[in-house]
Amino acid sequence: MRKIKSSLAICLVICLLFSFTACGKDKTDDTTTTTYENAQAYAPDTTIYNNTTQEIVTEAQTQASTEAPTQAPTTTETPTEPPTEAPTEAPQVLTGVGKYTASYAGVEQAVFYPNSITANAETLPVIAWANGTGFSYTIYENLIKEIAEGGYIVVANTETMSADGSAQISSLDFVISENNNSSSVIYGKVNTSKLAVAGHSQGGRSSVNTAAKDSRIVCALSLAGSNFVEEAEKLSAPTLFFAGAKDMIVSAERWIVPAYNACKGPAVYVNLKNGIHTTCSTSPQTYSGYAVKWFDAWLKNDSSAKAVFRNGGELSSDSAWQDFQCKGI
Repeated sequence: MRKIKSSLAICLVICLLFSFTACGKDKTDDTTTTTYENAQAYAPDTTIYNNTTQEIVTEAQTQASTEAPTQAPTTTETPTEPPTEAPTEAPQVLTGVGKYTASYAGVEQAVFYPNSITANAETLPVIAWANGTGFSYTIYENLIKEIAEGGYIVVANTETMSADGSAQISSLDFVISENNNSSSVIYGKVNTSKLAVAGHSQGGRSSVNTAAKDSRIVCALSLAGSNFVEEAEKLSAPTLFFAGAKDMIVSAERWIVPAYNACKGPAVYVNLKNGIHTTCSTSPQTYSGYAVKWFDAWLKNDSSAKAVFRNGGELSSDSAWQDFQCKGI
């Protein structure tokens, strides 16, 4: 019996020791796990899950504390480098051009003019601009200003569906009325015999229609215009057709080349190699130089400008463009 009691006592001692050891181990594991979770913000890449974890966490915390000053501040600061310009962002507006707006026939009209207009006695030709589908003139404002800086009064409007040409005709009527308005900045400054039209997309179609139906129009510019053959064949005014080789909205082959071919009057067609449908608003300088020369050729009777648009001229040899064609120039 004594031996049995002794054996039981020994077993009891062993059980108690085992229980104590197990409890102690559970407590240590709980502490390690909690410490690691609290430290994840400092060392999320720590992967050692054993008794040395506490030591690793301490090092990570020390490193985080040391590196904290190099982290980006929560307050807004001026970046050390300028951000990359978004593709759809327009370039900086040019200086030297004035602008005013007014309502005419219930539509906002915007008039752009060279600031030198007030100092010179000469009158200036007028170009009426037409917008693409769903857009106001504001997305074309830099292109418009670059053309105006070439020595033109350019009038645009907020019409978003311009195809039939009525909005451009109304804009021209507005500018002519302003020429007789003694309180207008362009009072007496309009050459009413030198009128032209220009536009983008549906506005290009508008320019073709306006030039075909309004005998006051001397020349036209259709930029990525959704032109109809039956409308273009009515043209007699010289017309410049710009296309874009990467334009997925208005295909040169479907819309622009057939319109050029249908013209019975002088015409030029050319395709910008990397041009997309909206290049005229994102990179207006790509078009503005040739646009000004086109208007110089017909509105200012500049023979050197007209030569730019003949075979062998500047535009036909410009490596940025392709598929150049001209007739009647």
